[in-house]
Amino acid sequence: MADDQRSILVVGASAAGLRCACRLARLKPHWTVKVVEARTVFSYAACGLPYALSGDVGEPESLRRTDYGVTRDPDYFDRYKGVEVLAGYQAVKLDVERRVLQVKNPHGSRETLAWDELVLATGASPLRLKGQPDHPDVVTFHTWEDLEPLKRRLAVGGLERVALVGAGLVGCELAEAFRSLWGAEVVLIEAAPAPLPRMLDPDLAACVAQHLRDNGVTVLQGSPVKSIRTDGGRVELVAGTHEVDVQAAVVAIGVGPETKLARQAGLERGPGGAIVVDRRMATSAPHVWAVGDCATVRHAVTGDIDHVPLGSLANRQGRTLANILAGRSDEFPPVTGALAVKVFDWNVAISGCTEQSARKHGLSAQSAWISTLDRPHYWPEAEEIHLKLVYDEESGRVHGVQAAGKGEVAKRIDVATQLIARGATLDDFIHLEHAYAPPYSPAVEPLAVVAMVAQNQCDGIESVSPDESWDGVTILDVRSAEDAAARPASSDTVLQIPLGELDERVGELDDAEHLVVCSRGTRSAEATRMLARRGLRARYLGGGLRWRREMGEREKP
Repeated sequence: MADDQRSILVVGASAAGLRCACRLARLKPHWTVKVVEARTVFSYAACGLPYALSGDVGEPESLRRTDYGVTRDPDYFDRYKGVEVLAGYQAVKLDVERRVLQVKNPHGSRETLAWDELVLATGASPLRLKGQPDHPDVVTFHTWEDLEPLKRRLAVGGLERVALVGAGLVGCELAEAFRSLWGAEVVLIEAAPAPLPRMLDPDLAACVAQHLRDNGVTVLQGSPVKSIRTDGGRVELVAGTHEVDVQAAVVAIGVGPETKLARQAGLERGPGGAIVVDRRMATSAPHVWAVGDCATVRHAVTGDIDHVPLGSLANRQGRTLANILAGRSDEFPPVTGALAVKVFDWNVAISGCTEQSARKHGLSAQSAWISTLDRPHYWPEAEEIHLKLVYDEESGRVHGVQAAGKGEVAKRIDVATQLIARGATLDDFIHLEHAYAPPYSPAVEPLAVVAMVAQNQCDGIESVSPDESWDGVTILDVRSAEDAAARPASSDTVLQIPLGELDERVGELDDAEHLVVCSRGTRSAEATRMLARRGLRARYLGGGLRWRREMGEREKP
């Protein structure tokens, strides 16, 4: 690309667009870089909005400021970044052949902007329910403008009962915001069988559902909204077989790429309608590029193009494209879709594919489960975490890792992401080197432990999912007599033999297959190996009874 004067036009002043514009203005200070943005309030940390509602972020304006206290407004970008932001300018029509963009300025007049290279960073818009009414009591929660009306009503006691439609990231975050700070009754409605359906498999999602209930949230799962109507300050919903009567409903069923300009210009679109781009962020039209939530990415595990709207990816895409436009050799690599969410005092995170999504993409997928502590058991602040690893038994390649619990899960997912993105196997996870000291981690990193469990399964020590039915199954409980008495397994067919006595009492077992259980799975795995040496059939409960109890399975009285 010639290094002469060029005009770059970016549509969209969020993470991807502004990151691209600012980086490019720094690399090519003599180029003209303009950003068209329909809103007057922009460049704020949108992912922080639920925490501004919950009170974790005490001052919402801080979401618009730099870490040194300067508000990110047009003047800031002009003075400090060399970028002209046309705030309040709405992009109306794109002409790819003539390389012009028609916009409507704040006064309602139309202007035409010429460009040499155009960057579409138009982001995503919240999805709506079929038949969703346009009413102030039925809202979405996606932009700066969505925050203040809800916070104002909560502050004066005007919202005592709220429905949240969609138990995805935003729905779970808002459940805590409404419940913990404001004390509102919260009904969380999800069409899928469990919360966080795009993030977790049902066996771990069931634990999240129970954690929501334990914190006072009514969870209606497997309950698609059939109708929603407003009536004199009330919102009435029919969700599955349930009738829900609340003062307001927040619809948080996900987002779709904002691609009006792209559709108009005939650009190729892919999953969810997102703009298809190559690894250099180029669209199907020359000199037109796309980044952020409106564009596709390539998934590192499946190899398919995908739509993964995450602020972390958007920022990286913007910088990558700036490098490319400036003539540098760069490209955007495949992604694992790593993300995390806080659900009350639980941390939940994933990288790669769930077992369900791996199989949906035609991948061979098995799973391993562990319940463990994030630090040594003797450390005072050690907390429990639950990990699920999804892998290909033949190749050993790891497809994904899911984690949840009060303990530190995000750093495990961060590490797993780097491995999964590079096609790592179980051996790679087992040989993971980590920074060890008791205040930070056990001597054997939990990521390595769950990989060892998976490898043991490949060697014939088989486990079953924590949510597998126990109907008609003989349970062999190998906990100590004291543990078993304190927390009896919830089954009518339990044989209790402590692991230390199993070798001597193995004659008490019949020829039927047994499901071996213990607190976290460690002792039951050893017992399963012992029984296999004796020629007896046995599998053990992955994740142990601790995982099953987090799902809401309680002890027998």
